[in-house]
Amino acid sequence: MPNAKKVLIITYYWPPSGGSGVQRWLHFSRYLSQLGWEPIIYTPENAEAPVEDDRLLDGLTDTVHVIKYPIWEPFHAYKALTGKKGKKLQTGFLNEDGKQGNKWLQRFALWLRANLFVPDAKKFWIKPSIKHLNDFLKDHPVDLIVSTGPPHTTHLIALGLKRTTGTPWLADFRDPWTNIDWFDKLPMTRLAIARHKKLEQAVLKEATGISCVSRTWTKEFEVLANRPVKLITNGFAPSDFTHFDKKPDSGFTILHTGSLNADRNPENFWRFLSGEVQRNQQLQSSLKIQLVGAVDVSVLASLTKYGLMSYLEQKPFIPHHEVIELMSSCTLLLLPLNNVKNQQGIIPGKLFEYLASNQAILAIGPKSGDSAQILHGQANTLVIDFDETPTWTQIEELSIGEINRADTLQKYSRQELAKEMSEYLHELILKSPR
Repeated sequence: MPNAKKVLIITYYWPPSGGSGVQRWLHFSRYLSQLGWEPIIYTPENAEAPVEDDRLLDGLTDTVHVIKYPIWEPFHAYKALTGKKGKKLQTGFLNEDGKQGNKWLQRFALWLRANLFVPDAKKFWIKPSIKHLNDFLKDHPVDLIVSTGPPHTTHLIALGLKRTTGTPWLADFRDPWTNIDWFDKLPMTRLAIARHKKLEQAVLKEATGISCVSRTWTKEFEVLANRPVKLITNGFAPSDFTHFDKKPDSGFTILHTGSLNADRNPENFWRFLSGEVQRNQQLQSSLKIQLVGAVDVSVLASLTKYGLMSYLEQKPFIPHHEVIELMSSCTLLLLPLNNVKNQQGIIPGKLFEYLASNQAILAIGPKSGDSAQILHGQANTLVIDFDETPTWTQIEELSIGEINRADTLQKYSRQELAKEMSEYLHELILKSPR
């Protein structure tokens, strides 16, 4: 594309890797290429992907270039110590099979992970990447660098490039760094904590610009960085909802998509649903609970406890386009948030796709949180707190009538968000002293 601005995007997650981590910059790359940008993706050649989805690359134009470089990760040793040899590792703290293995080895492996691999287990990719990209940029200069994390290794690669080339740089945070909910769960020494905070401060200080995905986390980063941070949320791609015919639900299907860890296990809702099944004969014959994605054993234990396992249909993974189709043909979409310390800022990426499916949504989380603020302005949604129980009348009323959120949802389309991102990237180039 003549006169296109070139942007180098450093991301660990890229197709064939699937899951939520890949969606943000996959779509930004697609739409930025239509807005006068030439995206150049830098990603590992052999990343550890929890799931794979080859069809995610459909629709990318040839103006999006991909550079891959090998990464060494200590996962083989970690899997051996934790009894997960031969299995895919899930992000976060999620236990699918209930097997704990040798508890001493588990604790030792977690201690190693927490203290030797700072900022994360991808750290061995930093120095080789800086060298490789420095050589690349000598012959193929770019107008801007973007790093997206986690993993925060990507930001440290960009930091090294900023120091050697002076190229303007956007550090994009899909999650917090030291303020993330599980940071305190890791058995870190004071030295490791100090190291994290030092690296985080270096990124926040030296990046030309900083962006984040939720209002609360944006404000937290502004405090840490002592400077403005740009809020650009995640969103949905309207084109994802045009490849199939919407089918009505023949029963009463409650669907959750994505990983469901112990912090998201909606214990109160399962208890409530169990009571309704016992009282409502029609619900007994029509209920289906669909869980698509990795599910923690605590969730299955709760479903067993409340006599709901016979209604469960579990699918560990299906391609993204099939997930979208399921969303659009259920009765109720379930959106339990993490019951953790930074719950106010959590906006799951699937929230926007839930809304775009034009289905009823029940969210469980803080009513003053960022997710709730988005949902309150949308039709046929209900937000209840973690310890709150809905009524069956409330649930039934959610799915009454035709739902059309087109007018209120437009600002969250990937195209509109890409325009906002494009404007911000241009601002960063203009403000750079280069």
